Amino acid sequence: MQNILKNTDEGDSTPWMLLLILGGYVLAALFLFSFIAQGLIMLLFNYDVQESLGILTNPYGSESAKLPLMIIQAVTSIGAFIVVPLFFIKVNLKGRYAPFFNFPEQALRPILMTVVILFCFMVANSVVIEWNQNVDMPDIFSWFENWAQSKEAQLEKLTEYLTTFSGIHEYLIALVVIALIPAVGEELLFRGLIQNLFGKAFNNPHVAIWLSAIIFGIFHFQFYGVVPRIFLGALFGYLYYWSGYLSLAMVGHFINNGLTLTLLYFSQIKFINYNPAEADSSPPLYVVGIFFLAGAVLLYLFRNLFPEKNA
Repeated sequence: MQNILKNTDEGDSTPWMLLLILGGYVLAALFLFSFIAQGLIMLLFNYDVQESLGILTNPYGSESAKLPLMIIQAVTSIGAFIVVPLFFIKVNLKGRYAPFFNFPEQALRPILMTVVILFCFMVANSVVIEWNQNVDMPDIFSWFENWAQSKEAQLEKLTEYLTTFSGIHEYLIALVVIALIPAVGEELLFRGLIQNLFGKAFNNPHVAIWLSAIIFGIFHFQFYGVVPRIFLGALFGYLYYWSGYLSLAMVGHFINNGLTLTLLYFSQIKFINYNPAEADSSPPLYVVGIFFLAGAVLLYLFRNLFPEKNA
């Protein structure tokens, strides 16, 4: 990893204390900025309190609820995943922002490799996605399984609602809210801060990468998608660790989310015949194997682009 914490001043705080402080900031921001977002849509759309709360509890009754819901998600995500980490860097670490956003001097090749690696990973990870979606819990955990299935159904309904585009303007809004903001914010939080702090706590980058990835997967509250998301988080972690540039993990995160949205939009305007939301199964295993091997080779080549980081 690019040791972006090496020039910071943590005072007497240990990495564990800083992680607790950061977690407290994030939880507080999720509540605070959700209230700010509610107030904002009340102001922008002339909603009363009941109408504003109805956007969250039952947004599906009206197409007009989509934009307010996007605004709520954008404001909350910016607050919790961008404002909080930047505040933490400046106040708690007394650090600079630039090391978190730098690109390599010769950026084109690693960016293109990141894009292709993510495409290969998405195909290979489809097997894990299919397996995770069909996990059966033991009877003793039936209460949890029922809750998880109910939550998953709600999230699927919400995702379908937000990603059914009436025009290119809704696609572009979704690209910003669902792809760009999470790519910057979640990588800044989970890899830029949490992974680095775990790295200092354990003095082991691999433990830091996988612990951060597990937290990243659990944080999305999707049991039937947690395992592939953990692998995705680990991939972002290694892209960052091997290159030393958090910006490349941000690019990868954006490609992962943005490509799915783009395929959905192209399907809806009949530009392509493939709809990722309707894919019932993963590709044949030999196809998955080819993309897995291609991704592994590309990761090896990607790592070798930065020999000074991996000596």
